[in-house]
Amino acid sequence: MSETRAQYLVSGLPEDPNKYALLKYTDPDFCEPTLQDIRCVIRKLGELTGSEIAGRAGVDSRVVRKWLSPPESPNHKHMPYAVWRLLLIEANLVESPGNGDMHGQQ
Repeated sequence: MSETRAQYLVSGLPEDPNKYALLKYTDPDFCEPTLQDIRCVIRKLGELTGSEIAGRAGVDSRVVRKWLSPPESPNHKHMPYAVWRLLLIEANLVESPGNGDMHGQQ
């Protein structure tokens, strides 16, 4: 069974996601990305399909649909921070951590 290649329409959004959603999770000013923030990053990545996002995140495309459903929807799930950060790095909105950062070195 193949998934249809419907694009997630993200027109009419601001150019960049909320600056506080770009911060690291440990920053006290960090705020969880909104649906609008997530869609803005997807637009920057080139209007990815659900399957393409799922492939980058290592999840099933059904999970992506839950991330992209309206927050008031009973099926809505919050996107994990690690996936959010990966998408930000791929969109060149934040810097990729250096090798030293991964081991706590400067």
